[in-house]
Amino acid sequence: MAGGSSTIKYNIGALVLRYRMLIAVSLGVVSLFMGFGASRIQMATRFVDFFPVDHRNVKLYHEFSRSFGGAQSLTFMIRVRDGDIFNHPTLKIVSDINTAVDRLPGVDHQSLRSLASYRVSFAVAEQGALLVKTYMYPDAPSTADGIEQLKRSVLEHKTELRGLVGGDNRSAVVTATFSEYQLDYKDLFSKVQEIVKRYQDANHEIYVAGEPLVRGYGYHYLPIIEIILLISVTAMLLFLYLALRSRSTWWAPIITGSLSALWGLGFIGWMGYNFDPAMLVIPLILTARDLSHGIQWQGRYYDELDRLGDKYQACIATTNYMLPPGFLSIVVDIAGIIFVALGGIPVLTYIGLGGAVWLASSLTMVFIFQPILMSYFPTPAVRVKVARQTARAGAWYRLLDALTLMPTTPGLVRGTLLAAAVVFVIVGVVSGVGTKIGYTSVGTPLYRPTAKINQDIAAISKSLPTDEGWVAVITQDEYPSPDNVLSPAVLRMTDDLRQFLLSHDPDVVQVISLAPTIDKPYNQVFHNDFPKYRVIPRNVTASGNLWHLFFAGTAPGEADRWANNGGSALSIRIFLRSHTFDALTGLQKQLASFVRERVIPDPALAKVKFRYLGGGAGLYAGANDVLFRLDLINIAFVLGVVFLFSALSFRSLVAGVLFVLACVLANFAAFIYMKVRDIGLTIDTIPVISLGIGLGIDYGIYTVARIRDEVIGGNTIDSAVTIAIRSTGAAVFTTFVVMVAGIIPWAFSPMLFHNSMSILLTFLMCTNMIAGVLILPAYIAWARPNFIKQYEKPEEERLAYSQSGGGS
Repeated sequence: MAGGSSTIKYNIGALVLRYRMLIAVSLGVVSLFMGFGASRIQMATRFVDFFPVDHRNVKLYHEFSRSFGGAQSLTFMIRVRDGDIFNHPTLKIVSDINTAVDRLPGVDHQSLRSLASYRVSFAVAEQGALLVKTYMYPDAPSTADGIEQLKRSVLEHKTELRGLVGGDNRSAVVTATFSEYQLDYKDLFSKVQEIVKRYQDANHEIYVAGEPLVRGYGYHYLPIIEIILLISVTAMLLFLYLALRSRSTWWAPIITGSLSALWGLGFIGWMGYNFDPAMLVIPLILTARDLSHGIQWQGRYYDELDRLGDKYQACIATTNYMLPPGFLSIVVDIAGIIFVALGGIPVLTYIGLGGAVWLASSLTMVFIFQPILMSYFPTPAVRVKVARQTARAGAWYRLLDALTLMPTTPGLVRGTLLAAAVVFVIVGVVSGVGTKIGYTSVGTPLYRPTAKINQDIAAISKSLPTDEGWVAVITQDEYPSPDNVLSPAVLRMTDDLRQFLLSHDPDVVQVISLAPTIDKPYNQVFHNDFPKYRVIPRNVTASGNLWHLFFAGTAPGEADRWANNGGSALSIRIFLRSHTFDALTGLQKQLASFVRERVIPDPALAKVKFRYLGGGAGLYAGANDVLFRLDLINIAFVLGVVFLFSALSFRSLVAGVLFVLACVLANFAAFIYMKVRDIGLTIDTIPVISLGIGLGIDYGIYTVARIRDEVIGGNTIDSAVTIAIRSTGAAVFTTFVVMVAGIIPWAFSPMLFHNSMSILLTFLMCTNMIAGVLILPAYIAWARPNFIKQYEKPEEERLAYSQSGGGS
């Protein structure tokens, strides 16, 4: 084993212990400050923080969301089991739910739409008057004649009601949007469930979809998630005790890991960041990373204590040996998450910066405070003797011995191991290139397919929309200029877009804008209801008069969802079955095609700006544009950091390349797993995947550093590999077991996101352990790279060094 700290240029361990009181007090004061900051953290969700602020779609959303409507919408679908909706009990339920939704906290009253809403109407011409009639406001019809009249009106205007009444007339919709600045997801969720419970009966099924409910389910499951978090922490502590109980100071990594977590939480609290319930798995992962470094330090401390017999010298030697590879490991950990903070998505910025501080705190807590802590406590006593005499223990240790000797034993097994590693790298890279972006199926991947929210979304999307995007048509000229958005040329273009999308895009359920919904029907009834006049008016004056006629009959602010009163901005609302990647990509391609073929060639539209895509669909499309690029750049950044710091730490370009390949080998397993499970890169999964990129690379770093130390200490490369696997490899295995014990309980979470991520992280840690403890040592034993071999002494010098007490 390597001797003392002779291989360390700077005796940092001695410096730390010399000023241990001052350092300990300073760290304690900072910890108290961070603890106060941690008390400020709140459990909250701000939906717009999940999307890239600089993307054109998000900018468009923020510019017009107060007028055209936000993304926080709810859709209630009332579906009858027998018959159709044209009966009094069903219509009464639609009307009552319409009223109940209008009373929900944070609702945008102007956005409420259903057959029972006074905002959903149609125009009729009567002698000397043009009347706007509602379908069944203020009350649902109760007589047979009234119901029959409603049915005739609905069937006559079925095209305009495509998003509110199902094609088979067995379902009706109540929909509204909510102010994201006044939204309490937990409170809204409970009130929505009350509405469903109150009105669902033997003949009426009620389904609800929308972003507030998706986020609300996170708060609904929060008590279960908190129990899983408690079980995870308990499991980690239990397995840490079982792994390190042979020494009396087995608890040291818990102290340093907890203080690192306190620093991370304190930073998050002082910065004013909040936690979304779905993201509670991330603090656990970060804490497990802190524990990992603490376990590695503690394991090496025990080795040095056994060799030197003095706790102070052991603390000094361990700090000197562990700080360089520990620094390298933590830098790689930070690199795995810090770059997501630069992607322009606020929630990833919070996670990236908070995670970076959380992980960086390990550098002070584990490699500075942990030796100080051990120096103040008595020399740890050996409490448990490990027995190998039983048959079961003997078989287990024989297996461990075989694994230990595998990297240094030439032959088929080692050759197969290295060849398999090459194949795995290739498969991982291919899987990474083919990674899916965004949502891959109807519903949300946050929850299981059998979850109520996903069943409801699937049921509604079969015939009615669950998502909305909008296009903003903008000019600089206001009415009555012939170039404003109320001009016939602009309105004709918007009407053409509606026909284009409905005929070309199967994911588009309905398109609503001023031309087909207001101008054309109003123009028809103005001309004695002759069908040939269901067209765009011929001049801007006639069009403007129809708009102002409609505008005069609306509540304040209600008409803004169609166009602003000055006539410089017009909304085209596109209702979709889902916001899957394919649906959003297809819609944007169709819009681009329409602009290219219809808008640009028309000279009458030369001053018109056609901006898309806004609304909730636009936000998700913007995230899709950023996520793949962000993931690729993040991977390149991490691999660059691994190469640079590994090459500097080991003073070898070969070492840098070796660790990059090990990182690719171990962490591109994530892409293989995602491909098998059909998981896409989304705003929810990328933080965990980013953490996973650097997760476990320290296994290989610590192992290779130990091999180098042992060779410097006078051992042969083969002997050094064996010693490193038996000592550092054992600590790696302990770390693996402790981390897996804390992550596995999340596989039983009601959230599919937690389940998928727990299995993914377990898989990643397993591949990292194999890469770090078996494949890298096998390569070193086979290839004997110069950054290790240069320290190997000739046999005579090695023997003399050993006899002089320099090694053991």
